[in-house]
This record gives sequence, C-alpha cells and structure tokens, in this order.
Amino acid sequence: MKRLTLILFLTFLSLPVLAQSADQYFHNGAQYFINADLQTSLNYVEEGLMNYPNDRKLNALYEKLKEEQEKQQQQQQEQQQQNQQDQEQEQQQDQQNQEQQENQEKQESEGEQQNEQQPQEMNPEELESQQISKEEAEKILRALAQKEKELLKEFKKKKSTGSAKHEKDW
Repeated sequence: MKRLTLILFLTFLSLPVLAQSADQYFHNGAQYFINADLQTSLNYVEEGLMNYPNDRKLNALYEKLKEEQEKQQQQQQEQQQQNQQDQEQEQQQDQQNQEQQENQEKQESEGEQQNEQQPQEMNPEELESQQISKEEAEKILRALAQKEKELLKEFKKKKSTGSAKHEKDW
C-alpha cells in the first residue's frame, strides 16, 4: 500500500512538470511568430487554447495570428494575380512585337516591289526634279577622279616600300 501511495504521489508531482502553463504556450507561440514561423506559432496557441480556452492572452494572440495568416494569404493571392497579369502583358507584348515585325517585313517587301516598279512608272516631271545639272555632275566627277589619284599614289607608296625588301623565299 505504501508503494501504491508513493507511485500515485510521484505521478501527481510529475504532471505539472509535463503540462505547460498558458503563459508557456503564449511565449512559445509568440517566439515562433517572431521567428517568422506562423504555422508553428498557430499550432502552439491552438494547443494552449485547448487546455486553457478562457486565457485572454492566448485568445488575443490567436486573433492576431489569424489576422496575420489572412494577410499573408491575401498577399499571396495578390502576388499570384500580379504574376498572371505580368505574364498576360508579356504575351500581349510578344504578340504585338510579332505583328509589328510582320507588318514591317510586309512593308519592306512592298517597298522593294514599288522600288522595282518606280523607274518604269515615273513621270517625266519627277525625273526632271531628280536630275542634277551638268555642272554638278562634272564637279562630282572631278572629285572622284581626284580621290582616285590620291588612292593610287598611296598604293604606289605602299608598294614601293614593300618591294624594297627582297628576301629569298626558298
């Protein structure tokens, strides 16, 4: 009988050691919240509320954690919506760029076709406006001839300096 009493006594002494107080649940929950572990924090507070449903601090912390959880969920939804909008805008931009490129290619090909047809379709008035005077043509020809002479002189100088060195290549 003494043994049974001793066992019961030790069991009752160990129960308070195993059980946490409402303050301990509160502090653990708050600590996990501070460390940005919202789910673990909520788990601790919910467990504390099961044992101490009328504790004001646990109830207040629980409300704050629920608000924070809703806030995070709302932010995630907004982020997802923003990502979706960004993807849609990218797709629209890609499509517009593709259409613009196709239009540009089409215009270029039409322009080339028109350029090929233009010499045949030009009016005599347009040809006269594009023609240069005889004096202007002579001036351009003289400038080209002068440039050609300068290039030939330069070429001869390079050739003469290069030919001065004759080495045997066998």
